[in-house]
Amino acid sequence: MNRTTEHDANRSGGITRRTMTKGLAWSTPVVAAAVAMPLAAASTNPPGCGCLQTGSLGAFTAQSVTVLNLGTVTGSIVFNLDSSACDTGFFKPGYTIVGVGGSISFSDNTKHDYTIGGTTGVGTIGQISGFTSTFSVLGNVNMPNDLFPPYTPKVPTRLCMTFTAIFIPILPIPQVECTYSLCFDITSPSSVGTVIAGTGTVNWSDLTPSNPVLASI
Repeated sequence: MNRTTEHDANRSGGITRRTMTKGLAWSTPVVAAAVAMPLAAASTNPPGCGCLQTGSLGAFTAQSVTVLNLGTVTGSIVFNLDSSACDTGFFKPGYTIVGVGGSISFSDNTKHDYTIGGTTGVGTIGQISGFTSTFSVLGNVNMPNDLFPPYTPKVPTRLCMTFTAIFIPILPIPQVECTYSLCFDITSPSSVGTVIAGTGTVNWSDLTPSNPVLASI
């Protein structure tokens, strides 16, 4: 096309190669902006320490091996944590919980801190995840003798534990660590076994522990 023809095309509203090139140059930033907008929308915030909630509780089991009326009590509990309130935006980091402390209370109004114990597990943000807590109180839980019927056995009534939730960092989310306490009631424990002359083994279980209370500390 010579200059006269190109000039005529511009006047008549025709599209030339120069016009198309200019149009593409203006449209490129618009495409870039469209790509950048979802990335901005995917920006994330660290999870807050109050975001975890309790889910259902699984079976509680424990055992006391008694010598000279002093029992070593060991046991475990499984439970769920619900992290659906931990809104971190586009990215969904995992988290782990680690705990080494807690206490167990009994029907005679005694309470004993764990001697050994651990609360562990791995969860995913936005889901309900399962965890396990084990505990041991070594050789200092007083266990009464089973002497005369009707015998009212000593049973656990409440279990508390502390643990730290560690939210695993995924850029741009930093690592966040939150400490929690979790307590629940052992409302209908069964008791199997006896203590006679200061010696014996007693097993407890509760398939429906209740009233979980989770608090950040």
